[in-house]
Amino acid sequence: MKQRRAHNGLTVLELMVVLAILGLSVMLIRGGFRALTKADLVEDANDLAAIMRRASQLAVEHGEMHRVVIRLDPPNPRPKDWWDYSVEVCAGSTTVMRNEALRVDEEQAKRAVERGKQKLETLPNDALAVGDPDEAVKRATAIAGHHVADRMCVPAQDSVTGDSKKKPWVRRVHNGTKLDKLAVQHIDEVQTKGEFAIFFYPNGSAEKAVIEVTDGDDTYSVLVHGLTGRVELKDKAQNIDDHMFRNAMGDKDEKRENQ
Repeated sequence: MKQRRAHNGLTVLELMVVLAILGLSVMLIRGGFRALTKADLVEDANDLAAIMRRASQLAVEHGEMHRVVIRLDPPNPRPKDWWDYSVEVCAGSTTVMRNEALRVDEEQAKRAVERGKQKLETLPNDALAVGDPDEAVKRATAIAGHHVADRMCVPAQDSVTGDSKKKPWVRRVHNGTKLDKLAVQHIDEVQTKGEFAIFFYPNGSAEKAVIEVTDGDDTYSVLVHGLTGRVELKDKAQNIDDHMFRNAMGDKDEKRENQ
């Protein structure tokens, strides 16, 4: 009687078992990766909310306006010196102009001064004789119709926290997450690109704002309440208009202030 040959192939049942094991392995690996990136997202969102709360506290403690500068749409790959947000302290006027530039354009300021001086040629010679050169420049640019930011903002130097002694209060999120969207009271539109600031005032109030932090799959929202300066973290994307359209009492306005 001849002996049967050993079967070298896989039966349909064995193939199905192998495929099931492979599928389960892929799901476990993907789940582990998602858990890791989710942890990064949670950490970044919590850190941003904590830094903004501290900026509000610093404004009250020092009696000086502070701002959190947010940078959106980072390059890919990010440079080693890239940062996503930082805290600055501001000296000077606490008035925030509608849609004002984050940084002063020096060339535009110079041109505005010249235009202002030309308009003053028909006025008395001592029209700008205010005894203070800086004040004279401000008056000339005001006459020219150009706003020059009359405050100076520099990196905060409080020693309570910070990534390093050289660059305190500067933060970078994990590579898997990014600051995606920003809405702030003095800017008309929701922003997805560029560099913007959220201001916190010495009286404890702040600019109403929303910042979205995302890893591509999940999104956290950091809400800033204007009247109280309270910073709130939500573990999902919020309706930006629903927050920005609410007045100081928390009631929903039909239109925003700028409209």
